[in-house]
Amino acid sequence: MQMVASRTNASECPPGTVPWPGEPCQPAAAATSAAETFLRTNMFPWDAPNAESLFDGGPIEPTINIALSARQRFGWAARVPRAIWEDAVLPYANVNEAVTNWRQLLWTELVPLVTNLDNASSLADVATFVNENMWKTLGKFSGSAKVAFKSDSTPLVYDPMSTLAFGYASCTGISILYVDALRTLGVPARMVGTPAWHGIESDGNHNWVEVWLGNKTDNNGTDTGDAWAFIEGLPSGGGETFTNPCDKWFCNKAHFQSAPNTTHIFATSFDRHGDKTFYPMAWDLANKEVKGVDRTEIYNAACSRCK
Repeated sequence: MQMVASRTNASECPPGTVPWPGEPCQPAAAATSAAETFLRTNMFPWDAPNAESLFDGGPIEPTINIALSARQRFGWAARVPRAIWEDAVLPYANVNEAVTNWRQLLWTELVPLVTNLDNASSLADVATFVNENMWKTLGKFSGSAKVAFKSDSTPLVYDPMSTLAFGYASCTGISILYVDALRTLGVPARMVGTPAWHGIESDGNHNWVEVWLGNKTDNNGTDTGDAWAFIEGLPSGGGETFTNPCDKWFCNKAHFQSAPNTTHIFATSFDRHGDKTFYPMAWDLANKEVKGVDRTEIYNAACSRCK
């Protein structure tokens, strides 16, 4: 039997196929079918009654096509493992925002923005560049100089199309738009946050973004650290990096204390398998249908040392 070599770079796969790290180049038709199966299997419960309108001629078709096109076009996207790609690049929504064809619009606007980036660019470099440049580029849809932060906008304005139309959003809408922009370009990203600082609703809530920057391993291949780094969409923050947790305004002892006033942090997840952890939405606390990842321990460890 002839062995087929695995590919990790888009340029190494022939036309009509999709690259996956550690896997053979996959025919585009098979990759499309697998992506559709994943989305159908893991779609939000409230979308199930409208599944056919979403999949048959709806926004799911361009969602899949563009998600695969990014892998074929950009070296940084081709290096993302399949499981990470399915959970943090492919999904058509983050939480319970309106389902729209945002990916096709963002592809048209953002691909020219990254044309001069080297295909060997790291995921961190791409995510930083996009954060520095996308807000001004997308401001044209509202006639604004750039997309801006406006507090207390959720849930009136938090889906990406509304944020573009109004030209502003609070931390939730800014985070969702930044996540969607990165996913459009093949960079794995997810929203993360707390429904209540110190576990007290009156203390407020906050959302920001985590970006998958690649597994950290030593020379023996042993996992040596968390692959997810966090940052805010520029309108919500400013001057932040992926390397220093303490340069975020909220990452400090005042927000992350020991029990009984622990701040609980959760990231979103689309894959509905695994444990029963859910992502608590501050604007819809009764809804427990968005899968989540408990990130409390990681953030308390990172932020409790920040002044």
